[in-house]
Amino acid sequence: MNNTLIDNEKRVKRFIWTMGILIPVAVAALFLIPPIENLSEATKTNLYRLPALNAIFNGTAFCCLIAAFIAIRKKNITVHKAFTTAALVLSVLFLLSYVTFHLTTESTKFGGEGWIRGVYFFILISHIVLSTGIIPLVLFTYARGLGMQVEKHRKIAKWTWPIWLYVTATGVIVYLMISPYYPH
Repeated sequence: MNNTLIDNEKRVKRFIWTMGILIPVAVAALFLIPPIENLSEATKTNLYRLPALNAIFNGTAFCCLIAAFIAIRKKNITVHKAFTTAALVLSVLFLLSYVTFHLTTESTKFGGEGWIRGVYFFILISHIVLSTGIIPLVLFTYARGLGMQVEKHRKIAKWTWPIWLYVTATGVIVYLMISPYYPH
C-alpha cells in the first residue's frame, strides 16, 4: 500500500473517531446548557414542529436501510449505495434538527404512568446508548463501502445495519410516545 493511501486511511480514521466522540459530547452538553430565552410564541410553536420532522427523518432513514439491504441482497451495489447515502444524509439532518430543537426548548417530561413509563424509558435509554455507539460504526461502514473494501465493509455492516435500524425505529417510537406531552 502506498503512503498516500495510508495517510488517507489515517485521516479517515481520525475523522471518524473525532466525530464518534465529539457528537455524543455535544449532544450531552445540550442538556446542561439552558435553552435560548425570549423566543416569540410563534417561534416556539414552529420549533415544536422539529420533533415530528425528526421522526420523519428517522422513519425515512429506516425505510432507506431496509431498501439498501434488499438492494445488496440482489447484488445491486449502485442502488445499495444510493439508499445507504440517503440514510446517512437523513441521519445528519436529524442530528442538526435535534440539536436545534434542544438548544431552543426546555426538555419535555414523559407523562405516562404505570408499565408504559418503564417501556418508554427502556426504549429511550437503549436508543440513546446505541445512537452514541452507532456513529463510528456507520462512518467506518460507509467509508469502507465507498472505498470498495468489500470484506471489511461486510464484516462491520453485519453489526452496523441492525443497530442503525433499531436506532432509527426507536427514534420514531420515542417521538410517538413523548409527543402528547409537548407544550405546543
